[in-house]
Amino acid sequence: MLDGKSADKIKYVPISDTTVSRRISDIAENLELQLVSHLQTAGEFAIQLDESTDISNCAVLLVYVRYVHEDDFLEDMLCCLTLPTHSSGFEIYRVLNDCIVGKYKLNWANCKGITTDGAANMTGKKSGVVTKISEAAGNDVTWRHCFIHREALAAKGIPDNLRGVLNDVVKVINTIKGSALNSRLFELLCLEMGADHSHLLYHTEVRWLSRGRILTRVYELRMEIHIFLLEKKSSMASLFCNDEWILKLSYLSDIFSKLNELNLKLQGKETDVFRHCEEVEAFKKSIMLWQARLAVDQPLYYMFPTLLQHIEEHNNTSEETMKKLKCDIQLHLHSLSSSFEQYFPEENLKNIRDNHWVKDPFAFEKPEAVIGLNLTPDEENELLHLTSDTSLRIRMRSSPLSSFWISVSKEFPHLSKKSILLLIPFTTTYLCEAGFSTLTKLKSKERNRLNPTADMRVALSSCKPDWNKITKDKQAHQSH
Repeated sequence: MLDGKSADKIKYVPISDTTVSRRISDIAENLELQLVSHLQTAGEFAIQLDESTDISNCAVLLVYVRYVHEDDFLEDMLCCLTLPTHSSGFEIYRVLNDCIVGKYKLNWANCKGITTDGAANMTGKKSGVVTKISEAAGNDVTWRHCFIHREALAAKGIPDNLRGVLNDVVKVINTIKGSALNSRLFELLCLEMGADHSHLLYHTEVRWLSRGRILTRVYELRMEIHIFLLEKKSSMASLFCNDEWILKLSYLSDIFSKLNELNLKLQGKETDVFRHCEEVEAFKKSIMLWQARLAVDQPLYYMFPTLLQHIEEHNNTSEETMKKLKCDIQLHLHSLSSSFEQYFPEENLKNIRDNHWVKDPFAFEKPEAVIGLNLTPDEENELLHLTSDTSLRIRMRSSPLSSFWISVSKEFPHLSKKSILLLIPFTTTYLCEAGFSTLTKLKSKERNRLNPTADMRVALSSCKPDWNKITKDKQAHQSH
């Protein structure tokens, strides 16, 4: 009807917001049907869940699921639910049960793992979500306290002398960044002095990497901050002339950077409990090594590169100051070691080590090596046959751990089932945390009345929309 030029112009005419909303709902419905179908076929599944508050002060519960699909685990957003009133354990379980059992027709007995943070509404002994799900499942559901939350809790214990330095840093940052004028002037000063950075970073308790990054940035800009505070005639300028305070700052920058490294290793998708336990155990051993290095008469500080560099650049540091610093570091490392032992107790790590055959079954080829693994006779027999198969050894080297055990389910059903039950529970609530970041982008201040359920499904689903089914089932031109 139109010439080519006019047709090209029509392509750029945007569709109405009602049409966009309807299409998002159609896609979300298709993705939801696919997911429920997969779960009903898979049977066993594990969930991770977390609760937060959005821009309009609505309590939102986000749930992710992991299940066996085809030849590997698949992780997907199960549901995004709004809590109408309280966010108590009873209310969370009621809303969750209405969705999973009432709407999706799934059975709690198939839930083999729950991963949450350590909040009372999740872990309460009488009315916590974990307790309620365990009662409904009628079996021993594996509950795991998120490794990332545990690491963040373990890092909170700081001796008063070092905590004072952290508090001072936060005050300095708030003084500069709390004023738009101060922030602009500080940026100009950094540019004039040729600094690597021109901005400071805010400290936020709920952000996992906050402390390490803000401390490192303040140390790197310590000269610029000192000059700026002097120009403002601030009493905090004296801090940056205090060598003892700067030494503590450099140490805190190093230790929290190492905690950040551990935190980053615990993040990500498709993780397994063996790798996370190994990372935590390695960090615990590192703390013990650092303590041993400091316990000698001539302590070594090579494990704290920023601190070591500062000491080498300032040879005039008094012996008394170094002794005080050594005591403060030893006290902090002892506190850190105790906290990690509290949140990652040895018996929990030992339980994972006892099942190390799941990660490397071919390390138990000899019959006498199988005896101490606490396996049933059928499982022992299957393990001996599995380790004798050279082709399976090659397959395991080239396949993800979960994929390998799923692939041998027909040949070795007992070993496969036991391995899957150990691997399927999540180790962190990373996916939920990442999902809430998506929620903040979707439900902004300008869109605070949005019901984010469909949008979250489309944004986060691992399934691919069945476009043929969507276009076939839906009317081409609906009236508004």
